[in-house]
Amino acid sequence: MINYIIIDDEPAAIEVLKFHLNKMSSLELKASFRDPLEALDYLDKHKIDLIFLDINMPELSGISFPKFLQNPPLIIFTTAYSEYALESYELKAVDYLLKPIEFDRLLQAVIKVKQILNNNQGAALHPEISVDDSNHTIFIKSGSEFHQLSIQHIKYVESDGNYVTFHTTKRSIVARYKLTEVIDLLPKHLFTRIHRSFIVSLKHIETIKTHCVVIDEKDIPISKNYREDFFTMIKE
Repeated sequence: MINYIIIDDEPAAIEVLKFHLNKMSSLELKASFRDPLEALDYLDKHKIDLIFLDINMPELSGISFPKFLQNPPLIIFTTAYSEYALESYELKAVDYLLKPIEFDRLLQAVIKVKQILNNNQGAALHPEISVDDSNHTIFIKSGSEFHQLSIQHIKYVESDGNYVTFHTTKRSIVARYKLTEVIDLLPKHLFTRIHRSFIVSLKHIETIKTHCVVIDEKDIPISKNYREDFFTMIKE
């Protein structure tokens, strides 16, 4: 069960979220707040998995709110304004929902929360247990859409500034992520970072050379910083 709270200074916005979220049996509403300062006090005393957080609120904005939490829960921003999207990504929010919020868009965000929580719990409880890569999938946000990718189909991930490209056996998807965020989403026994700009799937490597690996006839460089760990992994 995912415990969540809602923080929004508009009563109607709170009721809309409650109406939609009540349809999802895996979620449990613990409290709702119109005053973000009251919510801070609540979070100081209670453990919560997820916050639905408005941005434009009196006294304390939603963008500033997480900075006052030592260990902030997962956050989904809810707002009528699109101009805060970049700041929300910098705060590592799970998602950014524009009002009026539609149910299918809300469901996509909740699915992503479940994925993150499941991955975190699995890593903590069973760090040595392998994931069945024939069934395991992840959701990748690209623009306003979510794409479900099978782990076994991802060949490598390439970084370019603030964006990454997921190269798969079927397509390529560009998304706004840091490579450090991507590596946390992927099973450690199936993927490894070999360069500041590349994560590769071990099963899709065709050839390993001194300074690169080959996937689909593409030479992907192995940087000095990752070479020793990579070759140690291969030998083991």
